[in-house]
Amino acid sequence: MSRQHSFKTFNPLKNTFNPHQFYSDTPLELENKIQLSVVAERVLSETCYEEISFFLLEIKSELIIRKNKISSAYLEETGLSKSRFEQEFARTIFQLDVFAKYISSPEWKKLGHQNEQIGSRFITKKKLPIGPIMVMGASNFPLAYSTIGGDSVAALAARCPVILKAHPYHLKTSLEVFDAILTAISTCNMPKGTFTHVIDQGHDHATTIAKHDSIKGIGFTGSQLGGEAILEHVNSRKYPIPVFAEMGSVNPVFILDIPDLSSTDLAQRITHSVCNDRGQFCTKPGLIFIPNSVEGKNLCALIKNNISTFESGVMLHPNMKEQFELKISTIEKNNKQFIRSDKKEDHHVSNCCLIIHENEYEHQTFLRFEVFGPFVTLVLYDDSNRLENHLADLEGQLTCSFFSDENTIHIPNKPLIQLALKKVGRVIFNDVPTGVTVCKTMQHGGPFPASSDSRFTAVGTDSMNRFIRDVTIQENVN
Repeated sequence: MSRQHSFKTFNPLKNTFNPHQFYSDTPLELENKIQLSVVAERVLSETCYEEISFFLLEIKSELIIRKNKISSAYLEETGLSKSRFEQEFARTIFQLDVFAKYISSPEWKKLGHQNEQIGSRFITKKKLPIGPIMVMGASNFPLAYSTIGGDSVAALAARCPVILKAHPYHLKTSLEVFDAILTAISTCNMPKGTFTHVIDQGHDHATTIAKHDSIKGIGFTGSQLGGEAILEHVNSRKYPIPVFAEMGSVNPVFILDIPDLSSTDLAQRITHSVCNDRGQFCTKPGLIFIPNSVEGKNLCALIKNNISTFESGVMLHPNMKEQFELKISTIEKNNKQFIRSDKKEDHHVSNCCLIIHENEYEHQTFLRFEVFGPFVTLVLYDDSNRLENHLADLEGQLTCSFFSDENTIHIPNKPLIQLALKKVGRVIFNDVPTGVTVCKTMQHGGPFPASSDSRFTAVGTDSMNRFIRDVTIQENVN
């Protein structure tokens, strides 16, 4: 049987394509994989949570066995460091642990089966899986947000089959992880379609899956353009399905009234948050408001110097590099106080910074939108009363950070903070936004376009709620 497309992954460090050739699934192969998930759905919906918990832990064990192979593929395809791999691998393992423990806990059992008697009526509410879920592998987290990342683990924990659309630039990494999942499926005697892996060089198969009647939900982490495309496909269906798309965010930071604004520690924390791993995080701060004072200008100078001397590096793949350079060039053309760091290699990207007064900032609306990569806009403001207007002009965000020496008990009463609570999914005091903790109380999402549905989170055990629906069973006891 002939295949449609052949392609290779890319090694950003070597600035060349990797030697191995991959092939996109044919339409028939894709349909067969979807049908496998349909068959698996009938079994999984009747499977007890203890078995699912054991399955998740078995995946964890198989990943640990294959760690060296996964690491080798990860480093070959991403340009990220070995230490970054270790961190992301540990997080991936931790997520599997967290969900496995949660769905076998008394807390979940209580939530999953609630009973109440009202007069002669005995009413039970149960949580049921919504069905096969398409998960789109994320490019910026090849492990923790991809093949067996947060979306996939949450869907499996909810007893939904997963159809994983692998990211084409991290395909070898994804296949190594999928191999671990397949072994766990066999060991635990789970249906073959519990987890299927789709290969495609482009977006055609994702479009087909999104429109397929058998698909009942979608998890997506990526750009606003990609998320809106998925939403458009789903909205064209006769019967719409839930989509949780985590998309763009500029993650504003407001420096309010810290006395020692020239603190080298604060400048270093901000610089690391902007430039670490080339700023390829959905929670990277892209817009920082700083008082237009002597201390504020000193802080700007420190951040500028740190960014200028921060070591350059590569983006995750050529498309991401191209988009970053395109946006940066537009900003640079319009602003004199634009700073680029030197590049160690020609195929690296520069770390970039723009210092601008709030009056000029207000006329450049494109600065209010995400630039994915090592870039930040520093806005010097004269009047703190105008900060509400600046925040109001922003779209929905994943995070908003505030630095202040004021007692945090009183800060939430400020109108600016109250506005932030309406605008974002996570409000942070005296810390940078990068670093998302996997826990029950984490909210990773926000009003559009930060995410497509701000009622849900993409991180933590509550993320299961995206793939579950409640059903009430009512009986008359007389």
